[in-house]
Amino acid sequence: MTPRPKPPEDYDENPPLDEAFFARARPAAPGEAARLRAVLERIVKAHEEGRSVDDVIAQARKALASAD
Repeated sequence: MTPRPKPPEDYDENPPLDEAFFARARPAAPGEAARLRAVLERIVKAHEEGRSVDDVIAQARKALASAD
């Protein structure tokens, strides 16, 4: 896998679950959870089979971006 760049110093990976968080939250669109699950399953399968996940992740990005 390709290493990710470090986030900015002020980036909070675990933001508080306060009113501001829930104001931005939205329910999943119809079929969105199924698409995300399918993408994740392909990535996990590639990893379990010892294949590079970089190509699978690139395909997943394209698929998810086109679904928006």
